[in-house]
Amino acid sequence: MIKIIATDMDGTLLDDEKQLPSNFEDVISDLSRRKINFVISSGRSFNVLKKQFTRHIDDLTFICDNGAYIVVGGKNIYTSVIDRQTVTDIIDRCEKLGYTLILCGKKGAWHNASDESQNKEISNYYVCQTYLKDLHDCTDEIFKVAVFKEDGFSNAQYEALSDCFADRCNVLLSGSHWVDIMNKGVSKGSALSTICNRFGVGYNEVMAFGDYLNDVDMLNCAYYSFAMSNAHSSVKQVANFITGSNNDNSVMKEVKKYCLQ
Repeated sequence: MIKIIATDMDGTLLDDEKQLPSNFEDVISDLSRRKINFVISSGRSFNVLKKQFTRHIDDLTFICDNGAYIVVGGKNIYTSVIDRQTVTDIIDRCEKLGYTLILCGKKGAWHNASDESQNKEISNYYVCQTYLKDLHDCTDEIFKVAVFKEDGFSNAQYEALSDCFADRCNVLLSGSHWVDIMNKGVSKGSALSTICNRFGVGYNEVMAFGDYLNDVDMLNCAYYSFAMSNAHSSVKQVANFITGSNNDNSVMKEVKKYCLQ
């Protein structure tokens, strides 16, 4: 019996217009009655997610900032704060390369984007955001640094950034334009493992959905692991099942098939 369902947001649960499935409310209500824990797993911050899921703050579990911040029953149960020197080193390195940075902290998101198009992109994923001319002035506790490159990261650029901080950070490509940097060992997969341990749920009782490289660790935690048809090829290789696209309400279809018959 499936007891936990975890799903990525962009490219997975949400369609290309960033809309939830039309039957989301009904499915969540049915899952709640059956005591099945539904987990929203995202690179987004909790400030953004709680705004989108206001009605379900106490009913849903949230893996935020790619695993650096976990909320269960409306309460934060885990936060992985990056030490100040590492944050400073990331700022110095990325600004030298001309990248746009968002420091994700307990009080909000702090960024160095002055370009209008970059600000628009950031506003799609972050609220409570503040521009800082010098990010070194940020005094918030930071648990993720999001790195944005408007024309996208090449494999070589991503690998160079990953190699630079591999000894102390987990560096994940979370989209073609985004790289997320957290403490070493932090990922959606480690967060899902924490949640499963908290509720005493095993591998064969977990369902997970994803489409991009930052979802791989999470899919490895679930027997019922689904890659979207629009997923990155590497994600399809690790998933046990392939489903339809994010535009076909595929997450809800699989949930209903396996859990609500």
